[in-house]
Amino acid sequence: MSARVSAVKQKSNAAGNKRRNVAKKIRKNKLGFVPTITVFIIIALIAIPLWNNWTNIKKKTGEISVLTQEHNSRRIKNDALQQKVDAPVDDDYIIDVAIDNGYRKSDEILFYLNPGE
Repeated sequence: MSARVSAVKQKSNAAGNKRRNVAKKIRKNKLGFVPTITVFIIIALIAIPLWNNWTNIKKKTGEISVLTQEHNSRRIKNDALQQKVDAPVDDDYIIDVAIDNGYRKSDEILFYLNPGE
């Protein structure tokens, strides 16, 4: 019976040694605390500027769309003014411009109405 007990002890010791050896190998293969922190710092140093650039690109894209809309509206106004400049000057046009600027003919009577009274 003692042979059987010693065989069982040897098997359990062998299994324990095997587990210890596996644990040692795992500990050897793991990175230490300092290298792990170093890797995370390097990743952060790369990721932060990339994130900032991405947010700046998004902001600039929005500004570009606003400026494009403003440019289009000013181009439409410019085209309308260019048509007025290119239009032939006749008496009716001169009269319309004069009336728009507050001038009146000598035989005209102007009435000003206040809508609230």
